[in-house]
Formats: sequence, C-alpha cells, structure tokens
Amino acid sequence: MSGPALPIASTRLTRANWPVVRAVAWRNVRLRYKSSLLGFVWTLLNPLLFLLIFLLIFSEAFPQVPNYPVFALSGLIFWSFFSTTSAHIMGALVENSAVLRSLAVPPMVFPLGQLLAGLFNLGMSFLPFAVILHFFGRVPHLTDLLVIPIVLCYAAFIMGLSVALAALNVYFRDIGILWNALLPAFFYITPIAYPADLIPDRLRWIVELNPLYHFIAAFRTVLVDGSAPQVGTWWILVGLAVVATVFGSSLYKVLRPGFIANY
Repeated sequence: MSGPALPIASTRLTRANWPVVRAVAWRNVRLRYKSSLLGFVWTLLNPLLFLLIFLLIFSEAFPQVPNYPVFALSGLIFWSFFSTTSAHIMGALVENSAVLRSLAVPPMVFPLGQLLAGLFNLGMSFLPFAVILHFFGRVPHLTDLLVIPIVLCYAAFIMGLSVALAALNVYFRDIGILWNALLPAFFYITPIAYPADLIPDRLRWIVELNPLYHFIAAFRTVLVDGSAPQVGTWWILVGLAVVATVFGSSLYKVLRPGFIANY
C-alpha cells in the first residue's frame, strides 16, 4: 500500500451502467476463447474431459452410487463455475486498474461482468449434462426448474465471497496467490467425485461447514434424484447467499475509497 486515498472518480453502480456490464461480460466470454480453435466448444468439453478422468479412476470405486457419470458431472459443473468465476472476479479490479484510474466507471462493473460471463459458461455446460441425463433415461420434470433458484443463490454466494476477495486483492496481491493455492484443497474436501456418506461421522461437520457441499447437494437432489430439496436446505442456501452478499458488499464499501491509490 502506498500514498493517501484518492477521491473516487466514479459514481456507484446504477441501472444506466448495466449496458456496460453486459458489454464487459461479452468481452470476457470472447477473451477466454480468443485464438482458440474450438472456441466455446471448450465450455462443453472441459467438464466432459474431467468426467472421463473420473470414470477411469473412480467408476469402480463407488458401486453404491447409481449412474456415477451423472453424479460426478453434476458436481464438476458446479465446482467449475465456482473455481473459474471466483478467480476471475477476484482479479477483475486489479486487471482493469488502468481503466478505473482513467475513466469514471464504477469498479463493480468488472466483477459483475465476470459473474455474467461465468453464468453464460454454466448455461453452456448444462448442454452436455442434459444429453447425459437423457442417455441414462432421465425424464424432464417440472421440479427441474428448481435449478434456477439454486443457481441464483449460488451465484449470489460466489459474487459476495469473490467481491470481498477482489477488494482485499487490491491492497494485498498475496490474496490472489493464496486463493489459487486453496482452490485444490476445496476441491478435495468437497464431495464431488465421491459420495458424502463415505466421510466418517466424526468428520462430517467439516463437510457441512463447506458451503459448496450444500449447493452441490441441492443441485444433485433436483437433477440427479429428481426431487425437491427440503425446506431446511432452502434456508441454508438463501442464508449462505445473504451472508456472503452482505459481507462482500460491506467490505467492498469500506475498502473502495483506497482503490485508486493502491491499483
């Protein structure tokens, strides 16, 4: 950190800024696949490549899991959304520091643009998942629409957490390095490739403290089991989204006055 905090050059995010947010989101989508021969197809192939690895390694390890490919892919899709989107949002303020120093653009435009780009990729990844569900005989049902509020809660949780990280990352660049180091640990402690009932009861509390576990479990309840999550599960999802949003926005407001001086 160096120098005194400078006046904020931009106003808070308003409805008039949403065209800019959408433009930034579309730019982010295009930049992720720039100079790529397959382009957006990678959005479909990435979860399938990971699924192939899981099948080669774990397909015989969990015979108690029916339709293991569906089980594994459902976890992979939600994990990929979390890991990539949180990393992109966390770096959004620093990576666009030149723009934020020279133009009166609300800083939140860039994290929101990354979130929308992540939601676009998530929607695209649902396409191969729908094909696999159909292959295994899954019949579409009205309860499948419950995926929408689950994704919205998940997106709000990721946004709140990532905005807090992004604000801290402006002051301390170690935050980005630390987060990238922690992501693999989160992957292994989250029941993605393995069922949660394999975890010993004495360690179950660790898994239940992991917010990703609750979102992935709810997603699987709807699309893998074909049923609606319990009322208690909805309270947990909404609570996680609200807490993350309040925490992230509060920390952002506290740290924002010093952004320009620390870019």
